[in-house]
Amino acid sequence: MASIQENTHLAKWGNSRAARIPSKIIEQLNLTDNQDLTVSIHDGSIVLTPIRKEPTNIHELFADWQDDGVRDHDLDWGKPVGREFK
Repeated sequence: MASIQENTHLAKWGNSRAARIPSKIIEQLNLTDNQDLTVSIHDGSIVLTPIRKEPTNIHELFADWQDDGVRDHDLDWGKPVGREFK
């Protein structure tokens, strides 16, 4: 991963402060709008760490999956044990 160093400034935002993250950093880390981040202090520096959301259902798990349609063989699920269709 290439090292990127850019300047930003701290601005007042309500009772808090905000700093903009440059788009080059957003792209390199594959961050998204409304991405949750953990804020910590390490060796006198502010560290922002992306929180990677784990999928909560099958649709989220396979949201970006592209079916190539290639199947090497049929799957053998074994003999029926209940009321499966034959």
